Amino acid sequence: MPIYTHSYIQDRALDLINEQKITGPPINVREIAGRMGIEIMEMSADTWFYGMLTRYNDDLYIVVNKMMPETKKRFTIAHELGHYRLHYHDMAYQRRPDKEHYHREADVFAAELCIPTLLIKREAYQWYNDHRYLANLFGVSESLMIKKMEELNLIPKGKFNWAYAESSAV
Repeated sequence: MPIYTHSYIQDRALDLINEQKITGPPINVREIAGRMGIEIMEMSADTWFYGMLTRYNDDLYIVVNKMMPETKKRFTIAHELGHYRLHYHDMAYQRRPDKEHYHREADVFAAELCIPTLLIKREAYQWYNDHRYLANLFGVSESLMIKKMEELNLIPKGKFNWAYAESSAV
């Protein structure tokens, strides 16, 4: 299977946003999953478990750790939707060393789905690059918002204290 480029993955997330006719934040990943016929299930789990996409008979489920903050649950759901859109042909891969790139690809997809580039550029301009407000508006952690804004050169890299951003992400 190919390793996809960031641009390709972001385009696939944008395709999903367009298919769902999403025009503004926040992106309701639970609703998207439901429209795709994927049920979301929450369960208590150890802290190392975030979530997974699984199939039972002909039904698809995204299982997420209900002990996580909502921002992490939303990103996890988006990550699993990334697996569905990018890796559906190979859902039984589990965590094999030769498939580790699948998770990096799903993370890129999730970041673009939760914070679409076109929407964040528009909203960042309107809200003067206020990363805290924008994180709340998009329903993501401050650390994810800062990372996305840095990648898009909306804010300078390294401007924010990551230790603070990580502690306030929950």
